[in-house]
Amino acid sequence: MFDGFTQSGGQVLDGLLFGLGILAVYLGAVLTGALIRSLGGAGSAGLTLAGRYMQGWFDTLRGDDRNTINITLNMVVDDHLKFETLVADRRLWYVWPNTYRMQMIRRAAKRTTPDNPVVLFTEQRYVPRSLLGRLRHRWWDSVQGVLASSTVVENGKSQRVRLIREDDYKATYGPLISLVSERCNNDNAIDLALGRAMEEHRFVIALTFEKLNSRRARHLRAMVIWEEALRRLPKDCPRVDFEEHKSRYCTLQAIARLYGANPGCFGIVKVWRPKPSSVTMPAIDPSMRFTPGRAAE
Repeated sequence: MFDGFTQSGGQVLDGLLFGLGILAVYLGAVLTGALIRSLGGAGSAGLTLAGRYMQGWFDTLRGDDRNTINITLNMVVDDHLKFETLVADRRLWYVWPNTYRMQMIRRAAKRTTPDNPVVLFTEQRYVPRSLLGRLRHRWWDSVQGVLASSTVVENGKSQRVRLIREDDYKATYGPLISLVSERCNNDNAIDLALGRAMEEHRFVIALTFEKLNSRRARHLRAMVIWEEALRRLPKDCPRVDFEEHKSRYCTLQAIARLYGANPGCFGIVKVWRPKPSSVTMPAIDPSMRFTPGRAAE
């Protein structure tokens, strides 16, 4: 009988220990999974932070930041070069949400030179020479034709046509023109729509990336200048507040040369201002005119 109790107690104890082992394994798996998920999240955030830190350090070391852009108004007043920020620093993905377009602008910025800091887009048409290259080019063109086609209805007939690709300069300068117009033209555009006498002025927008010999910070800059002033830029550099600002005038001269040769590579924003003759002073009521004898009334 004593042996029976001992055997039964041993079986109960073994079952209890087995259950505790299963519970320990389950709890360990749950805790391990939670720990792995936590470390995974912290690791990915840490890698992202480390990557951004290294990219920032590298850009700071080279004085090169192609992820930032601002818009400045440039002018020559009384033989003195002046400029003012119209739109403060923005990240590229805020101005151009299209990542492919943003990478195109970055690549174009790499191609700028100290003599030509204006961002230009080049269309290099690939001409294959081998039979395999021609077949691959024809296949890729067919794929693009399928992706860039749409069905339209003309004269009651439905047909599939290939869409025309958007011009790179229009797609690049469109958001910049919108930012400048939003900053400068809100009230005056409404006055123009109401039929009030307004003067129209054209301002040239040039997207630049200056490559300088110094280690001054470089980034994409949209330079805005009045078209008439751009055409009449003096040959010699005017007075500047700082010596490093002379490079800005060299950039303006490069913009003037390129704009005279190919104005389609730039953006144009129209700004309206009231005509001087349209500004009238409000009529004064004679009864409200001040007289010394009625000062205490």
